[in-house]
Amino acid sequence: MHVTPHFGRRRSAVIGAVAVGALALAACSSGSSDSAAASSGGGSKGKPIVALLLPENATARYEARDKPTFEKQLAKSCPQCRLRYYNAAGDAGKQLSQAESALADGASVLVIDPVDSKAAGAVVASARQQKAKVMSYDRVIYNAGVDYGVKFDNVQQGAVGMQSLLDKLKKDGKTSGNIVMMNGDPVDSGAKPEKQGAHSVIDKSSFKVAAEYDTKGWSAANAQNQMQQAITKLGASHIDGVYAGNDGMATGVVAALKSAGVKPMPPVTGLDTQLDAIQNMVAGDLYESTYLPVETEAQIGAKAAAALATGKKPSGALLNGTIDDGAHQVPAYLLKSVAVTMANMKQVLVDSGYLTVDQICTAAYQKACVTAGLTK
Repeated sequence: MHVTPHFGRRRSAVIGAVAVGALALAACSSGSSDSAAASSGGGSKGKPIVALLLPENATARYEARDKPTFEKQLAKSCPQCRLRYYNAAGDAGKQLSQAESALADGASVLVIDPVDSKAAGAVVASARQQKAKVMSYDRVIYNAGVDYGVKFDNVQQGAVGMQSLLDKLKKDGKTSGNIVMMNGDPVDSGAKPEKQGAHSVIDKSSFKVAAEYDTKGWSAANAQNQMQQAITKLGASHIDGVYAGNDGMATGVVAALKSAGVKPMPPVTGLDTQLDAIQNMVAGDLYESTYLPVETEAQIGAKAAAALATGKKPSGALLNGTIDDGAHQVPAYLLKSVAVTMANMKQVLVDSGYLTVDQICTAAYQKACVTAGLTK
């Protein structure tokens, strides 16, 4: 993450023994922050506590977008609620310890974006013992039967990125060619369906997956190494396009292509519409980045958490489908993603207020912005 990205998307595995051990700890140092939706003190009788547990802070979206949007919406939807915020910094054991700390503080709702989707099941079991509700946020918690989930349709977002890539190649006059696929970390529950979605597009096309990698940690450095392997295997002139599961990996892909002196650059796709990725798009190094309306996800998540905190079930506008966690069908809201290229960047990102022209067109990108028509 991923998103990671991605997004924003960095995940690390943890074995069952670590999960059990973490839940047994009294988390004296949880890395949490406490923000009030009401002015009274935390833990006051009759003041529901909602705990938001996000997975990492290496990807900009979590601290810059998810947390503040969730916090603002919760204050609006449940003025009497208090928010306890935790970030696990990519450490699955730490997240389990943070969840235990939140429950010890009296949280009645846990909203969890899991670092490890399997290990997080231990959190749900612990919450059940205290009659606390659990929501999965942005990713699935496997085999746990949580009360509600909100996330992006990962199959759809994988299909969006791949379709955008193939459409570009066809527009350029190619009817076949070699595609390199840079998929996300299999530990992340979103990686497999995203990969499935991308394959659902390319597998029925005339294009070929000539090299494919699962990228540990959604890491730019790992993606760069893998892209170098693909260039060695296929030859630079035989790579027609690259699908990358998030913007960070796309950055690594572009670095490898440039290092190998590949000209012209084949189209490369990403996901998360991070600022640096959009700047790379303006500069001509990145063709596409899939936009995830994270603010909408956070708003829906906060509204659902408010409902659960006040003894209700999320329904109506907060419910449009289910999530299969491997053992249960979890009531959920699934969001759609949008492919962003230079053709619709201004409309989707700038006109919506997601980014400003000033943010994109810093000194290093002024000339490219003029060429792209963003500035004069």
